[in-house]
Amino acid sequence: MRRLGPLMLIGFLLGILYMFLNTEKSPFLPMFNNDDENISMKITVFYTSCCHEETVNRSLSKNEWEQMLATLKKDGWELKRSSIGEVELNKELLELCTGCKKQEFIGIYQDEIGVYAGTPKKPGPLKQVIPVKIAQLPEEEVNDLREGIVCQETRDKLLMIEGYQN
Repeated sequence: MRRLGPLMLIGFLLGILYMFLNTEKSPFLPMFNNDDENISMKITVFYTSCCHEETVNRSLSKNEWEQMLATLKKDGWELKRSSIGEVELNKELLELCTGCKKQEFIGIYQDEIGVYAGTPKKPGPLKQVIPVKIAQLPEEEVNDLREGIVCQETRDKLLMIEGYQN
């Protein structure tokens, strides 16, 4: 009985060696059937600063996927799900999403004016509070602020804020 353990271990190791030597496929990627097969990738990034998600779908050849795999692991990507020809990758980033970096809008924060990252339909975090009580503003302007006023440029935002403060 004592000799059975080492023999099983030797057999197991020889089996792994056989697999490496007698297949052209990587034993760590059993989900792919042949070299011509494309891999469908769903890549999702979660931005923790604004709680938004961006998802991209991509198709890669098996060779491109194998080359990318090592880089993805180093960059902190998590393999969420894999099946034959399909892969899902997730990653969390401590920053704002693309939309929140590019756009700002003016809205209401509690009973004052607030400047937010993003758009009114996809708001990000509060960036600045303007100490102007919305109760002092005309009803039409308050309604505009409730809907959110998108600022295309910093200059426009500053002019609007200055107008509210006067």
